[in-house]
Amino acid sequence: MKTLITSMIVIGTLVASTGKTVNVSWYGAEYDGRRCADGSIFSHRNLSCASWDYAFGTKLKLTHGPRFVVVEVTDRGPAKRLLKTRQLDLTREAFSRLADPDAGILKNVKVEVMK
Repeated sequence: MKTLITSMIVIGTLVASTGKTVNVSWYGAEYDGRRCADGSIFSHRNLSCASWDYAFGTKLKLTHGPRFVVVEVTDRGPAKRLLKTRQLDLTREAFSRLADPDAGILKNVKVEVMK
């Protein structure tokens, strides 16, 4: 039993560190000054994101082609009705480090949990 639990922990660690791909969108200045779900104040200039899958304070490295950005989870989202098309909402600043915000949604963005 002890070996099984140890194996499960090792496998879980590998999955968390190898990353997965998701679709991301962004939200901007119209939300500036509002409280995020973690209690912080939203600014579209921060490098943060909204996620249902990761705990507040988790740092994520997002990679799209040759570009990457490290963001912190501070909010919950995207809206549950949108989860089939996108899994993370980034601040405009974070999104702009991966692509032009006019792109709207980026597909196949690699997500890695930073330790």
